[in-house]
Amino acid sequence: MESLTTLLAQIIGMYFLVAGISGFLNPTRMQKAIDEVTKSYLLPYLDGAMGLLMGLILVLIHNVWDDLLTSVISAIGWIALIEGVLIMFLPQESVARLYGYFADKKLVAPISLIAIVVGAYLTYSGFYL
Repeated sequence: MESLTTLLAQIIGMYFLVAGISGFLNPTRMQKAIDEVTKSYLLPYLDGAMGLLMGLILVLIHNVWDDLLTSVISAIGWIALIEGVLIMFLPQESVARLYGYFADKKLVAPISLIAIVVGAYLTYSGFYL
């Protein structure tokens, strides 16, 4: 399981780093992208389906809670799974409201910083520990 944990830490860590830095450096672009998603019926559904798929894959191959690293990866899997199900089943108005929270100017930077910190931890752990 250790090599799987290492690989997942590398992949998820780099993804979180890139996404977090992008959101932090381009908050207006992030807000506009989220705004566009909320106007569509298809995009949130596809987002939910991808979250569900990624969450299921992570939960089924790596539901391990032995230490901090394995727990962070497993928690990300469960969060993606739950988020995907919610997005697919909630009414469009509720999904738009949920996305709206992430487009709030006051929240883009803190959410991006959290992604950067988690991404840095996972990337470092995946490549150097």
